[in-house]
Amino acid sequence: MDNEILNAEVVGDSLQVIKKEKSLLQIANEAEEMFGAVIKIKKTALKATNIDDWTDQGGNPYLEGSGAEKIAGLFGISWILLNDPQPEFEEDGHFTYTYRGRFSLGGRTIEVDGSRSSKDPFFKKYDYSGPQKKEKPISAIEKRDVKMSAFTNLLVNGNTRILGIRNLTWDDLKEFAGITRDQVASVQYKKGGDKPPVDMPKEKGKEDEASHNPTVEVSIDKVTQTAGKKKDGSDYTKYTIHAGEKKFSTFSKTIAETAKRSIEFKISANIESKDTQYGPEIVSLTLNEAPEPGSEG
Repeated sequence: MDNEILNAEVVGDSLQVIKKEKSLLQIANEAEEMFGAVIKIKKTALKATNIDDWTDQGGNPYLEGSGAEKIAGLFGISWILLNDPQPEFEEDGHFTYTYRGRFSLGGRTIEVDGSRSSKDPFFKKYDYSGPQKKEKPISAIEKRDVKMSAFTNLLVNGNTRILGIRNLTWDDLKEFAGITRDQVASVQYKKGGDKPPVDMPKEKGKEDEASHNPTVEVSIDKVTQTAGKKKDGSDYTKYTIHAGEKKFSTFSKTIAETAKRSIEFKISANIESKDTQYGPEIVSLTLNEAPEPGSEG
């Protein structure tokens, strides 16, 4: 008879207490290992991204679809669509698309939604044929635009949730990927009369750190794009914002889409840029007269 059985016979329930204590210790050790794994996953995932995969939205880092795809490929995350969403209409005519997908990694599988609503002011259309611009009816909103945005949200939500890296902060990006807020393109919306001063520093990041990049007010004429491959073989899309004789480049799809809204709204934009060997690259783009952006699902 071994010592464990002998002790059980002698101390009775005392052995059960000891076993419980060992179980709690085991749980604590496993939790500590899991915490270390989560940190390692976050570090590895963020290092796979670059500044073009992030956008500063509302002061928080937002992962673009390009970054979500990189992370999925790195960890071997698999996913399938569970539906082909149709627009869900409300009484006022607005509609929402909701994708549902199943994401798997190792032995874990989760189901995630990705939604986008036509109520987001980003999708509004305007008629400029009269003396004043007039908002077009909801029927003018492109359903495809809303649907594709919902799909992007699904990819971002699914990949970040299964890895446990949602609610990221700028400190996370700086610590694990070396990316700081001032490096990331930002999209802001200002109401009329609340324009940032032209060619003046604008606050970026910490309160005591101001950007000294030039900021100019421009009227955007068109947005063009070119595709290519990086040295590592990965694909990229470069967008060029044309404003008269001025040209600004960006790799951010969000920046490009917002620049297109500037053309549609027929309003000016403030562009902060930094000089590169390939010309001015956009740091932030601010629309001067636009409603606050809606939240993403």
